[in-house]
Amino acid sequence: MAMVELTAKVRERTGKGAARKLRRQEWVPAICYGPKTSPLPLSIPKNKLLKCLKEMGEETHLIPLVVEDGSTKTTKKVVIREVQMHPHKRRVIHVDFHEVALDEPMTVDVPVEVVGTPKGLIDGGMLNQIRYSLSVRCLPTEIPEKISVDVSRLGLGESLHVSDLRGKVPFEILDDDSYTVVTVAAPESEKAAAVSEPSTEGGEEVTKA
Repeated sequence: MAMVELTAKVRERTGKGAARKLRRQEWVPAICYGPKTSPLPLSIPKNKLLKCLKEMGEETHLIPLVVEDGSTKTTKKVVIREVQMHPHKRRVIHVDFHEVALDEPMTVDVPVEVVGTPKGLIDGGMLNQIRYSLSVRCLPTEIPEKISVDVSRLGLGESLHVSDLRGKVPFEILDDDSYTVVTVAAPESEKAAAVSEPSTEGGEEVTKA
């Protein structure tokens, strides 16, 4: 995917009143911060921001953010940390950008993409995806768009865990090894039979008179 570029202007006025005025003018208030920089209040054209969010989807991307401060322009490499939505009108009201150092690893959440058809589906099983994203640590320039998980070998009642993915991806997964990513559940009929089947273990069945 091509890298999306955004242009922002430095905000001279902050506060709720100034933010409301920006939104009426079709701009979105934002802030950019990082471990080595002070928080910088910004404003971004609403249409450009919405286009960027639509193209990115749920994936984490490194974004060139061109910051205009009067006649001065500087470009920062950022990722979107938070998008605040209006609770009723479903519109973007604020965005947090995190400036990153290209030579320092960072932690991001990456979507999980299930690939293939499990063998267990042929036997009537159902594929359940338990985790839709995983936390990874890597350089900003190496952020993966997705983590593809091949489930074609999973049989009935089998699961795939985070431990099964280690060593198969070129980045560090921070989630616990025991976390289940996907599982192939048994058919409901088999589950019901297993629950209702009487147990004679430990002695013969007693029939009441």
